[in-house]
Amino acid sequence: MPEWRSQYRDVKKALRKGLQVDAFFVGKFAFSPYQACAHGCLYCDGRAERYWVEGEFDRDIVIRRNAPQILAAEVPKLREKGIVFIGSGISDGYQPPEKEEKLMPACGRILAEAGLPAAVLTKSSLVLRDLDIWSEVQARSGFTLMVSLITLDDRLRAEFEPGASPVEERLEALSVFRGRGCSVGVAAMPLLPSLCDGDGDVAALADRLAAIGVDFVLPGGLTLRPGRQKDLFLSALGRTHPELLARYEKLYEENRASGAPLPAYSRERQRRMEEIFKSRGLPIVVPHGVYRDRIPLYDEIDVLIRQLSRHYASSPKSSLRRLEEARARYQSWLLDRKKFFNRRRRMREEDLTAELKALASAAGWAGWLGNPKLAAFLREVIIERRTFDELSLQLRPDGPDP
Repeated sequence: MPEWRSQYRDVKKALRKGLQVDAFFVGKFAFSPYQACAHGCLYCDGRAERYWVEGEFDRDIVIRRNAPQILAAEVPKLREKGIVFIGSGISDGYQPPEKEEKLMPACGRILAEAGLPAAVLTKSSLVLRDLDIWSEVQARSGFTLMVSLITLDDRLRAEFEPGASPVEERLEALSVFRGRGCSVGVAAMPLLPSLCDGDGDVAALADRLAAIGVDFVLPGGLTLRPGRQKDLFLSALGRTHPELLARYEKLYEENRASGAPLPAYSRERQRRMEEIFKSRGLPIVVPHGVYRDRIPLYDEIDVLIRQLSRHYASSPKSSLRRLEEARARYQSWLLDRKKFFNRRRRMREEDLTAELKALASAAGWAGWLGNPKLAAFLREVIIERRTFDELSLQLRPDGPDP
């Protein structure tokens, strides 16, 4: 794989924040000290035109050299706690240039001193270099290591993820961070059709992750956006696995803007992947016990309701409709209150939390939400601080997972 070319740039802003917490990785704030990625994964969605990454995606790496200094200036101004998610679909904080640049330990120390929880998504075992720093973040406020891993076959890894760490090194990183008391999870995506998404392949991966004791797995299939991402991947596939080219061309013949394959295939594969991981005791979302108390209570409830829609996706349509209607009511209230919060600089996170607790304690809570069963469930989470178990789909009275 060719060497990367470093492009140094200064940034004016480090942290990204939306009105809602991302319900997938559960990050309230996000940033990345790099743009583009020297891991050079052939399937990477970041290669698509929509991201406007200049130059060669896996060679021309933008290094945001002042990211730690900007982060240090922004953190004290935050009015809410929240998980800082480090990573993105078009970059990796621990990609090869980080070995020399050392931006991540500088950022980690800032988060540790500020008492902010963090989560890192990476394909690199280089994260082990900063184990002590992230362990300090864990001790003060909570840390989650998410490792991207799609196969146990290192030959397949070398073919499609040429610059990423070997499979065993990534598994070791999960085990070591788990041993330090950190939450650990795996982004098992994209599982490649006919290469590593078969039931046997997924089951082998699930068994290995269950043996390590990962807290969750986020499975997903391959998307190929029309343009340079799809063209590059199919070209590479035609050279190394020509027998699969016709199958891929059929699966992705609709050329959807999202890059999604034929819906029938996508739905069935996703269902089977989730079924296999859950059968090994592995939740297929970031569990409530992981993000509980790491984000404001009002955000916690928002994420939980959105995740419930996924857990109960196979429920009767009437039940799912009521859940979605209640989710929409809560989201409308939350977004309205957040906009108000953002305009009132003297208002604190505790003030909005108190509003939510008062709302959930009121006699009209169930009527306001329009879903008595969900209202009773959420009242136990908000007032009694119970934790939702994603496998049993029941509340437990204890606090967050250790």
